[in-house]
Amino acid sequence: MGTVNLLMTRSAALLFLLVLSSLSACSDSGRSEITLPAGHPSAVPLSELAAKVKPVQFTVFVNYDWYTAPDWEAGPHSRWITDHLKVKLLPVPSSGAAAQKLNAMIVSDQLPDVLVMDRGKDVERLQKAGKLVALDSYLEQYPEFARTVGENTLNMLRSEDGRLYQIPNWYINGSGGSGNAGFLVEKRIYRELGSPKLATWDDLEAYLQQVQRKYPDIVPIDFGETRDGVEIQMIGMLYSGAADNRTPSFISPGSGQIFGVPSGIRLTSVYRDPAFLETLQLAARLVRQGLTSPDLLTETRDQVLEKLKSGRIAVFGAYDAVVEGIGREANNQLSAKDPLDGYELIWPLHREGVDPGKVYPSGYNTLGWNVNVITTAARDPEAIFSYMNWATSPEGQRILFFGPEGLFYDKVEDGVPIPNDSYIGRDLKWYDDLKIGEFNWYGNTSYIDAAKAQREKLLPAGARDWTTLGQANITFKTSMNITEFSNLDPAPASEEGLILQKLRDQYAQVVPRMIFAASDEELRELLKAADREASDLGYDRLLAWKTGVWQSNLKKIKDYTPEQ
Repeated sequence: MGTVNLLMTRSAALLFLLVLSSLSACSDSGRSEITLPAGHPSAVPLSELAAKVKPVQFTVFVNYDWYTAPDWEAGPHSRWITDHLKVKLLPVPSSGAAAQKLNAMIVSDQLPDVLVMDRGKDVERLQKAGKLVALDSYLEQYPEFARTVGENTLNMLRSEDGRLYQIPNWYINGSGGSGNAGFLVEKRIYRELGSPKLATWDDLEAYLQQVQRKYPDIVPIDFGETRDGVEIQMIGMLYSGAADNRTPSFISPGSGQIFGVPSGIRLTSVYRDPAFLETLQLAARLVRQGLTSPDLLTETRDQVLEKLKSGRIAVFGAYDAVVEGIGREANNQLSAKDPLDGYELIWPLHREGVDPGKVYPSGYNTLGWNVNVITTAARDPEAIFSYMNWATSPEGQRILFFGPEGLFYDKVEDGVPIPNDSYIGRDLKWYDDLKIGEFNWYGNTSYIDAAKAQREKLLPAGARDWTTLGQANITFKTSMNITEFSNLDPAPASEEGLILQKLRDQYAQVVPRMIFAASDEELRELLKAADREASDLGYDRLLAWKTGVWQSNLKKIKDYTPEQ
C-alpha cells in the first residue's frame, strides 16, 4: 500500500479515536446528547446482551509483580466501554510487590472490588475467610455466562463448599489448545551469521558462541523475567526440550503449577528427574561461558523488552514470547525501521535425541490461565458480574481484543471482524501503542483464536499479524494439555500447604546456586543435597497428596487419554 493510502487509513482511524474522545468528554452529560451519523457503527443501538450490563465503576488489583496497568482511558476499546456501557475500571497498582500488597489489603480489610489472581491457595484462603462473593445466584439471570464458559469448566472451578467464586481468564470451551511460549531469533544477526541450523542444544551453543565472537555488545541468549521470585523462565524453557513430553509446569513450585514429574500413575520429585539435571547443566554452561545476561534472574520485564526492541538479544526464550507486549512489540518496532529486521519464531530447541514433536514449552489448561474474583468490598457485585458476563462473550471479546467497530473493521461476519483498510495499512508501532487488548481479564480463548485465524486469512501476506501467525504455526502446536493437573495447590494452612511453602523457599535458593555452579561436579552435588533437603521438608508427602488430586481429576475429565 502506498504512503498516501497509508496516511489516509491512519487518518480515518485517528478520526474515529477523536470521536471516541469527544464521547468520553461528554459522558457525564449522558449518551443521548451525542449525535452520530445514522450509518456510523458507534451509532448502532446496543445489543440485547450489552443492554444487560449495569453501569458500574470498580477497582481491580492484578496480583502479579510484573504487571503495570495502562490508563483505562487511553485505549479506544476501554473508552468505548465507558461511553457505551458506563463501566469504568480503576487499576490498583502492585508497585512490583504484589504478594505484600495483597497481604496488606487483607490485613487492613481494604480489599479492592475485584482481584485477578492464580487459581488455588489465595482464592481459597479468601473464600474461607468470607471475603469473596459467590456467583451462583447470578447464573440464572445471566445464563450466557455458563453457556460461554461451559458447565464442565465451571464445575472444576467450584470451591469445597460447592459454590462458584471464580471467573476464568483465557479458558477453553472446545477441543483446541493454546500457548505463547517460544524461542525468538533476531533476524538481522541470524542472516549475517549465515542462517545456520537451529534445532538442537548443540546447534544453539555453537550459534551463541558465534554471536559472542562477532557481536560483543549483544546478549547471545536471554529469557523472560523471573516471576514471583521462583518461576525461572530460563529453566522452564530449556527443560521443555530436555526429554520427550516435558513442560515447564512439571518443575515449577509456583501457584497453579504442578511441581511433580508424571511417572506412571504417580508424580515424582523434580530433583530426581534426569531431564532436570540435563537442563541445569546446560543453563550453568551458558552462564559459565558468558552466553547469557549476568542479571538474568533479576531483570524486570521492562528491562528485557527494552533490549528486545533495540535488537540487543540474539536468541530469546519466554513463556509469552509471541504476545503483544513482548515479542510482537519488539518485532514490529525493529521491522518498522528495517523490513528485513525483527524477530522470527523458531521451533522449540531440544536436546539431541529428543522427538521435536514432543517438546512443549507451553502448557494449556481448559480452565484458563487465572481467575477473577469479586470481593465482599464491592458495593454492587451483580453490576460487576453483568459486565464480566458481557466481556467474556464473543461480542465483549471482539470489542476488548479487536477494538470497537468502525476503527479497524466496519462489519462482522460469523463473529469475525472483517479487516478494513485502516487495519491492513496500519503502522505497526502506532497500532501497538493503542494497547488494544489491555484489560481483557476474561479471555475467551476459543472465540479469540478462531476469530484471529479467520481474520488473518482475509489479509494480504504483508499485513498478517505476527503473533497470530506464530501461534498458528508453532506455539499452539507445542503446547501440552495439562488440564488433568488442575487444583494441585493445597490450602496454605494445611500440612501440605506449609510443606509447599517451605519447598518454594528452598527452590528459590538452591536452583540459582546450581545455575551459577562453577562446574558440573559442583552442580550434581548441589542437586543431591537439594533432593535430600526436599525429602526432609516433606516433599514425598506433598507428592502423594498431589498424586491423589491428579488421579481424582482424571476421573472427572471425560476426554482424558493416557498419551496426553
